[in-house]
Amino acid sequence: MSITTKAETLLATITDAITALAAETDTAKQDVTFRAWLTTMSQFYTYSFGNQLLISAQCPTATRVAGYNKWLTVKRQVRKGEKAIYITAPIIGKSKEADEDGEVSRLRGFKAATVFDIAQTDGDELPQFPEHNATEGGEDVLPKMESAVRNAGITLIYKTINDGAQGYSKGGLIEIDERQGSAAKLGTLAHEFAHELLHKADRSQGKQQRELEAEAVAYAVLTHYGMHSGSRFYLASYGITGEMLTASMQVISKTTKQIIELIEATEEQKEAEGDSALPLAA
Repeated sequence: MSITTKAETLLATITDAITALAAETDTAKQDVTFRAWLTTMSQFYTYSFGNQLLISAQCPTATRVAGYNKWLTVKRQVRKGEKAIYITAPIIGKSKEADEDGEVSRLRGFKAATVFDIAQTDGDELPQFPEHNATEGGEDVLPKMESAVRNAGITLIYKTINDGAQGYSKGGLIEIDERQGSAAKLGTLAHEFAHELLHKADRSQGKQQRELEAEAVAYAVLTHYGMHSGSRFYLASYGITGEMLTASMQVISKTTKQIIELIEATEEQKEAEGDSALPLAA
């Protein structure tokens, strides 16, 4: 099988998997599968949603993946006989004419590429990313997300909400019920933040699809930071078709990445400001 044919097969696999999930009549199985996809999305948020699904399908236990040569650069060796995880990679070609942005390259298609999970390698230990303790109920993550929301130009207000709602997204304004605990505030804020980024300008989707997208993003973001969400995903009850799910998965992946990067950028800014405030050594 040629590289391009393999890529076509992988792309077809993505489409088939999404269609099959939307058509699944066993809601418990649908719930578990969708959660697994979102968990993979939280771990590999820098990858396209299609590659996230491919990684999840081929190696559900993957935590960190890289190409064979990339592992060598960090002094780790893929063990002999390990089965590669296939993903797609873009084929970029030269264009005869520059586009309106002055670019002279263009996407020509996709090819198959291989990566391996860290569990398939041996070698030097890798630096550990800071972990967020889920048992603390989100106290350490909540202020980071609050800063990210405000840095995104969104006003955040804590107040008493008496109509039973935990929070609202009002287009440039998020209101959160102040009586919730830290973990609940974090979950609500992630949900409403997703609404702001996804649906502030475009509310053409039905309410059920909008809620599915916002809750899925919140689940993936919280999972990335080691938090547990009690959300359940019954796609059948949302009336989601394969076509709708394809569109939703793309924006869920994109918005998850956007929120995580906003939080990380906020943290980097705080660290830089903290360093600049330190006195110079004599």
